Amino acid sequence: MKTSKTVNRVAGLAAITTLSGACVDLDVTNLNDPDRERAIASPTDVESLISGGYQSWWSVSHYSYPAAALSTAADAHSSSWGNWGMRDSGWEPRKAYNNDPAYSYNNMAETPWQNSYRALAAVRDGLLAIEGGVVIQEGDGPDNTTRAVAFGKFIQALSLSNLAVLFDKAFVVDEMVEDVATLELQPYDQVWAAAEAKYGEVVQLAGGAGFTIPSTWVGFNGDWSASYLAELARAYRARYRTQVARTPGEREAVDWGSVLSDVSAGLSKDFAGYYEEGGNWAWHRAKHHIAHYTGWARIDYRTVGPADASGEWEKWVAAGPNNKVPFDIDTDDRRITAGAPNRSGKYIRYMGNSPFPADRGIYHYSNYIDWRWRPLYANGWVGEYPDMTNKEFDFLTAEASYRMGNRDAAMAIVNKYRANGELPAFEDPDGVAPGGDRCVPQLPSGACGNLFDALKYEKRIELFHYGFGTEYFDDRGWGDLVQHTFLQLPIPGSELEILLQEVYTFGGPGGESTAPDINDVSPRALRAKAIAMEYWRLMEIEQFDDMGPRR
Repeated sequence: MKTSKTVNRVAGLAAITTLSGACVDLDVTNLNDPDRERAIASPTDVESLISGGYQSWWSVSHYSYPAAALSTAADAHSSSWGNWGMRDSGWEPRKAYNNDPAYSYNNMAETPWQNSYRALAAVRDGLLAIEGGVVIQEGDGPDNTTRAVAFGKFIQALSLSNLAVLFDKAFVVDEMVEDVATLELQPYDQVWAAAEAKYGEVVQLAGGAGFTIPSTWVGFNGDWSASYLAELARAYRARYRTQVARTPGEREAVDWGSVLSDVSAGLSKDFAGYYEEGGNWAWHRAKHHIAHYTGWARIDYRTVGPADASGEWEKWVAAGPNNKVPFDIDTDDRRITAGAPNRSGKYIRYMGNSPFPADRGIYHYSNYIDWRWRPLYANGWVGEYPDMTNKEFDFLTAEASYRMGNRDAAMAIVNKYRANGELPAFEDPDGVAPGGDRCVPQLPSGACGNLFDALKYEKRIELFHYGFGTEYFDDRGWGDLVQHTFLQLPIPGSELEILLQEVYTFGGPGGESTAPDINDVSPRALRAKAIAMEYWRLMEIEQFDDMGPRR
């Protein structure tokens, strides 16, 4: 077997070569043509090749890896069980992500990497066939070539988006790449730029078009019109645009005007997959085992604790991992409890004892569990699995409005959702949460949170396990991840070995790309906070100074 760095780079893109992920023999002169020739025997084959890429994106965004571990890394839910890397990612104190190719849960990085490239490779082959003259048409039926191209661009955009939000760098693969052996790794911001451009192409191709995307392509929950495809392209562009940020500074620098523009029209219908018993693939494990199974999970106190008015939340946060004793929440938020700590609320069920071994850390314990997806369990998991909804649009609008200086608009949205918990409304967008010593949310210091704190709390409660990794990506950009949590994933160790590169990782004490101490009051941290506050002040001057922006 002959090897070289160039050939092994191509082998790292397993889906682009032969989906084998193995070494590549130099005697093979063209790694793509054999598969492409088999896959494009007819226009129907080309269309199936492109449409099938959507399932690969779905598996990254809705199955076990990496969603389960991202949830524990963000302390959205808690579990001491090792499955899917949940325990390791929620370990306290945090440790570095294990990028050893032999790691039991290496699929946390390998699965999204490989499946994203499976999707990109399939679409690339299909679009190259169309560029080569294949027309997607059966007999005298309609010419569906534009539909195939638009949908292929959508899959490219989604897959590149997942690579951009998850990994520090990745390959940008599309039909414009003439020779995959020439590919070079790009930093995540460039991967996102490529994804963003693809969304723009989808909007342009689908806008005003008359084609229909079949339900079987997109989660079995109804056909999509071309205009709905354009709506979803704008929706996911807005979501991922906010999620790609690794730090509060990057989140602040997001083009919030573009986010607001993308979500302003809303969705004509929510997007969801629909699962049928014994059959299709359109389900979501975050709404399955890891959301509410009584033996698998509990909702983390970092999600529901800010609602507590008893003072136990502040004690829990301040305690070390071995002293984080579970407590009953005393709150006026009726989504959490129904008037007494042990009475289940609208979204959350009181459970009492946790099922986890004490020697794995009592910090995993919680007396509560999310219960909103229980009807899916009761129905044998058959039903809708919502992902993108207008509720999420509301929170994106609220954050964009807040950051762009329209705090009254942000306050109106926050109050809309506070009403779901029967909480008193904010009256002053520059004030703190009303309710006195029973205010919601409360900070770890015991102080009442401001409007932005309330926005974050409401989004976390209302959108729990809707979209892929929402809690993790939000906490990362807001600077709310627990100290030393990894801020991104490295290229999988097995891929790095194929690429003849050193295996590296992120997170852990002293590691690269690791979350800082959110309660750090060291001189270095205070200087960083002062710089951020000054940046915020100057941005507000720029937006509101009647004399014009200051540079």
